[in-house]
Amino acid sequence: MLELQLTSGESESFFHLTVTGQLESAHFPMGPDGGGLFCRYDIVAGPDWELVSGLRSAVTQSARTESDYRTVVFNMPVEFTMKSTNPHGWPQIIFSLYGANIWNVETNRGYARVHCPLSGAGTERTIRAPLFIPKYSNLCSAAMSWLSGVNPELRDPKILADGSKHKGLACETYGELVVRLQAISRGSSRMALDWGQTAVDDR
Repeated sequence: MLELQLTSGESESFFHLTVTGQLESAHFPMGPDGGGLFCRYDIVAGPDWELVSGLRSAVTQSARTESDYRTVVFNMPVEFTMKSTNPHGWPQIIFSLYGANIWNVETNRGYARVHCPLSGAGTERTIRAPLFIPKYSNLCSAAMSWLSGVNPELRDPKILADGSKHKGLACETYGELVVRLQAISRGSSRMALDWGQTAVDDR
């Protein structure tokens, strides 16, 4: 288990959140619409959160379906630690899935987002996050997208963490990402924060 070294002053001002787990797979009811899939993740949190260790973003290897034509396995580890003065802006993970179309052109295959779980020592949660693909609002652009096999992309997928920034976004859902995450906090009880679950001893 990762041990966090805190000074006495810091332990009174911050609490730490360590998240571990993995992006397990992508599942499509009728198989993926394309091949050579890979996924990028980005960690998004409020202004009071600071990344202490781990990667803020990373990309998986390219993967294809095997025995089960509906499932693409990534098994990419996710591990990071953040500190904050308050829970506002709780960390979220934004996933962007890409793959090749029938013309062998790389295009977006969907976006998904998950909130990091609350602290719970030894409890790993399996999250099934729906994948959604943005769609053009006018028929001409939609027809061009269908003919070319290239889906519209978000310039900055991190806006998905803020509901006010993607209001009115037209999209459709197909498939889901399977993510397993576990979270452990330290220093929260000294700040009178209670997640309603068991946290790591603050001694």
